[in-house]
Amino acid sequence: MQRQRQQLRPDQSAILYASLASLALWFIPFLNLLSLPLEYLNAHTHEMCHAITAILTGGKVEQIDVFSNGSGVTPVLGGYLPLVASAGYVGASLIGVLIILYSRNPNGARMSLRLLGTALGGSMLMWVRGDIVGVISGIAWVAILFVLAARLPAKGILFAATFIGIQQCLHSVMALLTLMDISFFSERHSDAILMQQSTGLPASFWAVGWSVFSLALVGITLRGAWRK
Repeated sequence: MQRQRQQLRPDQSAILYASLASLALWFIPFLNLLSLPLEYLNAHTHEMCHAITAILTGGKVEQIDVFSNGSGVTPVLGGYLPLVASAGYVGASLIGVLIILYSRNPNGARMSLRLLGTALGGSMLMWVRGDIVGVISGIAWVAILFVLAARLPAKGILFAATFIGIQQCLHSVMALLTLMDISFFSERHSDAILMQQSTGLPASFWAVGWSVFSLALVGITLRGAWRK
């Protein structure tokens, strides 16, 4: 066992320990509260992906609101609705995947956190308004990401970036499981309901499809990052 542990590459060790820390946050009850700030980060990236996609497809973003319970909303005008509605869950998962893939060495890990901090800072300046918890949590995460990138040593930055990437993926998947429950058993407003109205396919179809895509993407990414 000791020999196997010594043979792990630094990025493999980061994936292993970040995965164990993520499991601890999910399954140890008193640690669940520590995952709340990460839910805010996921909410910001989710809504930011809606906003960016709306702009890229010719729409206009009114504002982004992130609320104290970790949810968010992004009213937009115009844009290509199927892409805009899909961008939240899929985009947040892709952000997590890209962080994991780029965090193979300390320089890549620092760059990935700086890029996320820059994107989030731009979102804060242009779109995030309203709920005070959303505003404060967004500003705090911009500062945290840049401080982590600047101050952590090599092993620390590998762990931190990989952990944030895995958490982005996990929070997106858990949000999708909640969306599946909403889509199958209620008519509450959601991205899946918007897709149902736009395409005629049921909300449950989109919830399941996004979930399968995100899970497959995360699994392939972690496997590839571990092997290469």
